[in-house]
Amino acid sequence: MATHDDLGPLYDIETECFQERRFRKDHVEWILTNERALTLVEEAERGEILGALMLLFEGTACRVLSIAVIPQARRRGIATRMMQAAEDSARERGCMVVRLEVSTQNFGAIEFYRGLGYHTDGVLYGYYSWGEDAYSMARAVAPKIDSGRGDGRRRA
Repeated sequence: MATHDDLGPLYDIETECFQERRFRKDHVEWILTNERALTLVEEAERGEILGALMLLFEGTACRVLSIAVIPQARRRGIATRMMQAAEDSARERGCMVVRLEVSTQNFGAIEFYRGLGYHTDGVLYGYYSWGEDAYSMARAVAPKIDSGRGDGRRRA
């Protein structure tokens, strides 16, 4: 889990992965300090951040704000592991769905999300500040099930 101390490296990844259309540094800081948000990172053995996932929990929905993997670490399953972690985090917080928005022009990301079981549930016209449209995508997540083991006692 990332902390405020990771702001610099996280913003560097945001800049590298989203060269023209990235979050502002103050927005990344807001995410890091928001109690309803969670930022997860994938690190190399040397501690270098290879990928970052920013989530916001809104009632029974977990929203993926950003997912980024540095170019030299792509195609290694990092993004898939991070999306699985998003779903696990959503379940742990009682969320029923993981939602995200993706540019209608980002064909690779759209196929990636579809491959993970996300479905398109709408078009958000002019969603981005530069006027580009986005797809709203979602995937239901099963709630965390209590095993019922508790203290070992059984009810008759």
